[in-house]
Amino acid sequence: MLAAATGTEPRMTTGLDAFRVEADLPAGLSATAHSAVLAALATADLYGHTLNRTSEFVWAEISREANVTTTDSPDAAYRALLGHTMTCTACRTGAICPDATKLVRVWRETRR
Repeated sequence: MLAAATGTEPRMTTGLDAFRVEADLPAGLSATAHSAVLAALATADLYGHTLNRTSEFVWAEISREANVTTTDSPDAAYRALLGHTMTCTACRTGAICPDATKLVRVWRETRR
């Protein structure tokens, strides 16, 4: 999601407790891209923005505990969707992905 929003390749690290994704923010980010970045960050357990003399980037952390593949709850279904979009080439490039479509449907059904 951050790759599509920023047009940059995010960096991902894995820790014992969480996955961390960092994405550089390009200069002149459009309002649409800015909204997409905020939407992506809102899906994380922790998120933030770092600005220093040499770089500007956003980061998001998703706990390993929350990264489940069952769909017993809306939260679990959404995390399954998020996990897919982070690794799927089609989703990261903005192409239509049938797997993501199915995961969105499951997530919506669990919210009812």
